[in-house]
Amino acid sequence: MTTTILGRAALAAVLAGMMVVCAGCGRGAGADSSEDAYDLGWNFFRLAEFEIARKHFEASLKLATNETQRVRALSSLADAWNYNGGNQEHTMKKAADLYRRVIAEDSEKVWAPWAALAIARHIVWRAVDNFPDLAELEEAYGAVMRDYPGTMAAEEAFLYLQNARIARMDDAALAKSVEELEAWVEEHLESPVLSRAYAMLARGYHLQREGLKYIGALSRSAEIAKMQVQHENMPAGDQGETYFKAGTAAQFDAGDFELARKYYAMLIEESPVDQRVFIAEQHLEQMKKFEEEVREEVRREEVRREKGE
Repeated sequence: MTTTILGRAALAAVLAGMMVVCAGCGRGAGADSSEDAYDLGWNFFRLAEFEIARKHFEASLKLATNETQRVRALSSLADAWNYNGGNQEHTMKKAADLYRRVIAEDSEKVWAPWAALAIARHIVWRAVDNFPDLAELEEAYGAVMRDYPGTMAAEEAFLYLQNARIARMDDAALAKSVEELEAWVEEHLESPVLSRAYAMLARGYHLQREGLKYIGALSRSAEIAKMQVQHENMPAGDQGETYFKAGTAAQFDAGDFELARKYYAMLIEESPVDQRVFIAEQHLEQMKKFEEEVREEVRREEVRREKGE
């Protein structure tokens, strides 16, 4: 009985605490400064509670005492509208209007590049199940790259543009994307998205049926991702997929069994529970069996020659 009473008391305390915490959730209350409201907003944003997040960002905007606080709150409020409504036209318009305010008011151009990129991304979102107009995308992403050179948003815009060209499945657009990616990876050796750029370049090579270049780009993507994990604490992404793709390409496209074994071994060692490990092991066995059959055939041929057959 004592345990039951204590359990109920504990539950009541938890519920009471939740009520206190959420008492101001709906109206963005409970913050004494723009900083506090901003932090509260992002706490709810991360929980996908976008409506509550908007209330706190609105409060942060009202409590702002300088440009940095005001523009930051505007940008976050735009994000909350942007991700809350999906492809709904009215929420996209609300977000776009706020992003344009960010661009106009951000004299330091800290949030403006991301705002411009978000507006450009709306072209893709509006297309829904249809492929967006490539010329319109080139203009929008190109504007971000032109207006905000050297920023991460510009680098993201570049990758989005190349992805759109590659997805077009048009030979001319594909060739242009591969050419620009080849130049870009040589010029942006310190970029945080360099691994992604090589992965995208590999995709382009694959579509062009450039087997050895495809394997090389996949390999470079994996190497860079590893270095970024070790030195920059960046996520590595799905390297298991990269190793598997490189292994199968080496095996079936290039016929380089030694290289294929290398990547299958990396997959098995680094991602032992990956579902692709089973297939990799089968491929390893197939290569072994094939090589044994070739050696046996060579041996038989040598015997035939010795017998003068």
